[in-house]
Amino acid sequence: MHMLTMTVVVRVRPDKQGEFLQAVRSLNGDGEKPQGLRKSTLCQETNGQSGFGLIYEWETQEDCERYLGGEKFKVLLGALKVLCEKSEIRYGDVSEKSLDLGRGTLEPVSGLQNGSESF
Repeated sequence: MHMLTMTVVVRVRPDKQGEFLQAVRSLNGDGEKPQGLRKSTLCQETNGQSGFGLIYEWETQEDCERYLGGEKFKVLLGALKVLCEKSEIRYGDVSEKSLDLGRGTLEPVSGLQNGSESF
């Protein structure tokens, strides 16, 4: 079975990291898992910088596209515009253990990796 991985890589403004984490948690808090989402993981740069990666694993491209057109993704994009210095969306197969941000690597944030739940 083919699986699509979508990764949102961001550099959060240093004074906005708490708000960023709160926004990610609130998107997870409604309990409604998007159709076709197998797993989602929040990772943070290992060197203590303000880089984060939101990794989504989708069953199909159609499931991912449905999410991209939905309200949760619009809320996420709004938060990224306000809280981040830069952001990028990547598609394909990306290892959640080693995602290059140019300065360091990302590892899952303890307590925020949610198995098959969305964040």
